[in-house]
Order: sequence, then structure tokens, then C-alpha cells
Amino acid sequence: MALDGRINIDVLFHDTDGTASLKVVSLEDSTAYTTGKVAIVTGTCGTASVNVEIAPSVYRDSGGNLVSFSSIDRVAFAANPLSKCFPTGQDELIISSGNRVAVTEIQNAVVFEVARVGTAGTASYTLVLYGT
Repeated sequence: MALDGRINIDVLFHDTDGTASLKVVSLEDSTAYTTGKVAIVTGTCGTASVNVEIAPSVYRDSGGNLVSFSSIDRVAFAANPLSKCFPTGQDELIISSGNRVAVTEIQNAVVFEVARVGTAGTASYTLVLYGT
């Protein structure tokens, strides 16, 4: 699989007092990737965790082959309603609601668990996995 992509994060606020006073609050990062592997996984979950395997994942690359990762470096997660994603047995936790995208770095993940936060109901989710 040839790869050409990026993960772009841009936080920008203009804090004004209604006159000529302006303060800009900004944090940004853009990382380009030309090697590695990427997969997108979508599904639904309830309050009990759903396992998302990474070797192989359920995603097929442009050649039709299942994508298998030896390691995951970054994860983008979006869900609705409020849901959590975490590598099994690890402390990292990603939270999303309203399909807002949360991005984090991950180390040594083999299986991700995704679950709706709450006492009942289901949620839809999307994971973008980047690694080797």
C-alpha cells in the first residue's frame, strides 16, 4: 500500500471584548505521513465494549487486502452519542460525542475496545488507525 496523508489539528479562538481589543488563542499541529499503514473502522456499540482487532483489521486496502498492523501510533476517534475508546488493558482513553474527532498517540495496542458511555442505548463510531 502506498501512503500519502496527514493528521491535521487546528485549534483557533479569537477572544474579543467588542472593541478593538483582540487576543488569539491557538494550538496547531500537522504531521505528514508517506509510509506506514492506515485503516478506517466503523460500527455500532452498546454499553458493553466491542473489540476492534488490529491484526488483521476489518479494513481492506486499495488492493483488496486486509490491513494488519504490527503497531498503532495514532488514532482518530469519533462517536455519537458519548462514547469511549481505549486499548485493552491500558490507561489511554479517548472520548467523543456529537461525532467530534479526538486524536491521540497510542503505544503497544493490540485490541481496541469501544463502548457507549451511559446505562443504555447504542452509539455509532468511526476509528482511523495509523501505524506500521
